[in-house]
Amino acid sequence: MNQNESLKTAFGYIRVSTHMQEEISPEAQKHELQKWAKQHNILITQWFQDNGISGKKAENRTAFQNMIALAKEKDHPDYILAWKFSRFARNQEESIVYKSLLRKNNVQVVSISEPLPDGPFAPLIERIIEWMDEYYSIRLSGEVKRGMKEKAKKGGYQSAPPLGYRREKGDTVPAIYEPEAKIYRLIKKYFIQDEYNPTTIARTLNDQGYRTRQGNRFEARVVIYILRNPFYIGKIRWNRSSHGGYYENSPEDVIVSDGQHEPLCTNEEWDIISKRIKKYTPGSTGRRRSKTLLPHYLSGGLFRCPICGASMCYQRGVSKKLPRAYPYFCCWKYAKGIHPENVNASAPKTEEALLNSLQEFVDHGHSDITYTVEKIEEPSGNDAAQYEQLLDKLAIRKQRAKEAYLDGIDTKEEYRENRELIDAEVKSIKEKLATLETAAVITTTEEFHVDIREIILKLKDDTLSTLEKHTALASILDYMEYDKEKDEYSFYYKFEE
Repeated sequence: MNQNESLKTAFGYIRVSTHMQEEISPEAQKHELQKWAKQHNILITQWFQDNGISGKKAENRTAFQNMIALAKEKDHPDYILAWKFSRFARNQEESIVYKSLLRKNNVQVVSISEPLPDGPFAPLIERIIEWMDEYYSIRLSGEVKRGMKEKAKKGGYQSAPPLGYRREKGDTVPAIYEPEAKIYRLIKKYFIQDEYNPTTIARTLNDQGYRTRQGNRFEARVVIYILRNPFYIGKIRWNRSSHGGYYENSPEDVIVSDGQHEPLCTNEEWDIISKRIKKYTPGSTGRRRSKTLLPHYLSGGLFRCPICGASMCYQRGVSKKLPRAYPYFCCWKYAKGIHPENVNASAPKTEEALLNSLQEFVDHGHSDITYTVEKIEEPSGNDAAQYEQLLDKLAIRKQRAKEAYLDGIDTKEEYRENRELIDAEVKSIKEKLATLETAAVITTTEEFHVDIREIILKLKDDTLSTLEKHTALASILDYMEYDKEKDEYSFYYKFEE
């Protein structure tokens, strides 16, 4: 790049990995990028930063994705500047894809600490650097995992202790935390002595005012997890699950070793729990139910619980004694033990009540209906929250810049420059916040035309899919509820005020 060229523009990209590894701090990266840009007559118009995120998968980096999207627009920068190519991506396949995409839009990715020579060898050297970065990432990942595995075999603690235990700062072994330990003892008693199932245990704990460590209500799955955790018999379990905890790993991949903490459960109690808990945890393959599949067309928010407003879920209700099914709807929160009130409703009876309600409109000559829906669009609250978070981060950066000056790391001139840049960003964000606060609420009106007779025919048509029936009904029904005590259904249609 020629320093005498006309002013070019760039995006500055900063990334700090989960373990900091060999890299420099975000502030230092930004400082070096600013210095390099100034030397090469480049103006950095926007900054993007991902903190504590691995570079192996670009889809996990929100700031990176936003940067790529803006770089593809008509008013794009000339360059994307990064401290190293590894800050841009550690996965070479993704690196090639994104760089090719940017190159088509005349945007060049530049590593300021890894200058490439001019000529035909530049792309080759760039690929070699990327290969080395990816190899380092793979090797580091393997070394970290091996270290964790060895620590697990030796009974080392690598994660936060479960409910009933606490580890204070500086402690190596978790100790029993009595306010939570009594909850575990209750769970154990209800399961072993009272023979409650996990759902009943969750419901009982919630009724008694107990909450999880996060302040949430207990659910059946939480109770099952607690009962299956060998930590309570003095063991340490590592590598139980993968993919965010949803998929359980094979038993041979899980390490269980002796810990040094005091157990809350005896081996005899554990044997009883282990035998009984099996029927509540059948061999799950970890398959998720598709969000597009509705077991019944009234599911998906159309049938609501009158107690908590949650969706009523369709259950087959298969009898264990007779070869019959008793399908019904139940509140999913009740099914998980989150609230005690049972509002189950027979599925055939519910469907009959719905069809009768629709037929009443036809009988009274109100089958052909045109109605309008008023939509109110307010400024996004998410944008405001993101701006507030950015202001908090900038305040921290300003404090760090001050500390760097006081500690003699930065000169007075460097500190003044950093402070001015941060103040400018703060001013810009505050202006955007003010714009959000004064943004007008937009109200639009949309007109709909429906024929209730056609909807009734669709609901009775067995050749139509559940999703097609759900879509037809959702065009006129806002939601419905069932009062079990009065045995009454209430229907709330979109065309009724």
